[in-house]
Amino acid sequence: MAGDDFRIFAEYYDQIYLKWKDYKGESEVIKKVINELGKSSRTLLDVGCGTGEHLRYLSRDFKCKGIDINKGMIDIAKTKVKDAKFEVKDMIDFKLKEKFDVVTCLFSSIGYVRHFRNLAKTLKNFNKHLNKNGLAIVESWVFKKDFRKGNYRIDTYEDERIKLARMGTSRLTASQWLVNFHYLIGTEGEIKHVKETHRMLAADYEDYVKAFDLAGFSDIRFLDKDLWTQCRGLFVAVK
Repeated sequence: MAGDDFRIFAEYYDQIYLKWKDYKGESEVIKKVINELGKSSRTLLDVGCGTGEHLRYLSRDFKCKGIDINKGMIDIAKTKVKDAKFEVKDMIDFKLKEKFDVVTCLFSSIGYVRHFRNLAKTLKNFNKHLNKNGLAIVESWVFKKDFRKGNYRIDTYEDERIKLARMGTSRLTASQWLVNFHYLIGTEGEIKHVKETHRMLAADYEDYVKAFDLAGFSDIRFLDKDLWTQCRGLFVAVK
């Protein structure tokens, strides 16, 4: 995915997701997972950080950095999270000078790697940027086995300036999970229709475990109980 492919996605991301997504509560769960695993962690890298909402809360407990391929999202994150640093980077092959105690990749951002070979390469990159015994915490994209044809979702938003409706549906190919979004954006007396196709990873639990193993992780766990609403499950692994 090129970084600026989804300008509309970045521009209206917060309007869509802040209505229902509990970033504060999710961040508390992440802190609890780190603490329960007995890790004394001070530094955290959030990969695919989006507009920085998780880092708004995680930065209260950790020295944080966020990276995302989408410059529009990074620009927004910089304006609202002053206690973290941000860079525009691709999760597959990013290179940073520092290492971290924890690397997170939340809200299924990992799905944007698209293919298994990129998943393994990305997780290996996470490993490279972790300190010894560091933790990788990855919220998976929807497992391939859970695909349901004909599912639709609609999100809406409105204020004094804009009225927005976004409808999405998915299609599964032999190698990818395609998410098609249609936006109707009403502003300045006009209604604009914009389409986006998000090409996501089509993989199952076993594929993730294999990728973590190939990337050099140990103690690979999958948490899917008592997390948060609509969480797709957390893979937690140790360097």
